[in-house]
Amino acid sequence: MKPFAPLAASALCALLTGCGDTFRYTLAGAPGLAPGDTLRLCSTFEEGRLIAAAVIGSDSTFRIEGRPAQPLVAEMRHGDRRLGPDPVLLEAGDIRLVASGDLRPWRIVGTPLNDALDAMSARQIALMPELLALEQLPASPERDRMADSLGSLYRQIPGQTMEAHHDDLLGALLYARRAAGDPATLRRELDRFPEALRRNPALESVRRYAEQLERSSVGSRYTDLVLPDPAGKPTALSSLVGPGRWVLLDFWSTWCRPCMEELPALRAAYAAYHPRGLEIYAVALRPDAEQWRALASRDDTAWVHVVNSPDEAAADAAERYGIRAIPSNFLISPDGVIVARNLHGEALMQKLAEAMP
Repeated sequence: MKPFAPLAASALCALLTGCGDTFRYTLAGAPGLAPGDTLRLCSTFEEGRLIAAAVIGSDSTFRIEGRPAQPLVAEMRHGDRRLGPDPVLLEAGDIRLVASGDLRPWRIVGTPLNDALDAMSARQIALMPELLALEQLPASPERDRMADSLGSLYRQIPGQTMEAHHDDLLGALLYARRAAGDPATLRRELDRFPEALRRNPALESVRRYAEQLERSSVGSRYTDLVLPDPAGKPTALSSLVGPGRWVLLDFWSTWCRPCMEELPALRAAYAAYHPRGLEIYAVALRPDAEQWRALASRDDTAWVHVVNSPDEAAADAAERYGIRAIPSNFLISPDGVIVARNLHGEALMQKLAEAMP
């Protein structure tokens, strides 16, 4: 990330926070809901805090007007369902949902940052037909080379957009989506953003992520979790930790292909080391319920299975451990200290051999 060019203090304050004054936005369009349905506008980086709501009119459209204290990243929701692939960037002006003409149900346009996000999404979507066509071709070195090249181009687009918007809400959103590294690296990168923008919920989420990584780093004590098993019984991670027992805390899900591919290695590790004291506490993040229960009932995966409850406790569990991708795991010693993380395949077997000779 490049250093940020300084802005005049008054201009920057007005751009990012309004200097204590609210600004006006409107959001309007036809989101594909039925008349009488309720659309909710929620803050993406504030645990879904409700910002505003509107009832869909007889013409299948809605209109929301608001005056927030600072620009926000928001998402439209109907019930538990998020509407549309792109968030709404709440900034001064008239924001509109318009027909897309591509894979998206609509485009969000009308203000500078929403127009820029729309353009970024359009660039990525334009590459999708080629990527999908390559997937249909027989496997070959040439196909893999072309797919890697096109995939790299696809992934570069958000980074290019972020660099062009390093001092506004769009840049903060894109950085929050891709923030990675150790806590010190995250804090250095956050310090490159203007001070006022660092107080925005989007970048506050990165600061919290750095703190979560510190709490779940190797050498730290584990954080207890209490989540329901397949029978709905609350089951504590702490019930497994203790003298003579090593615990692998594993975050996974049924929809995650790498997680499912990891199962044979987990089965082998459990078969070899459970008699010596290995326990597995597997946290499934929003799995297919039927598939999860079937897998949990198998003899060869007879470790402790827990899942996110209706109040999304597992999402909180993943957040406590700084989980942004799965599969992810932590090896916890009998005295409750995290001794390793993200052990997969042979690396897991080697570490268990060292810990449990």
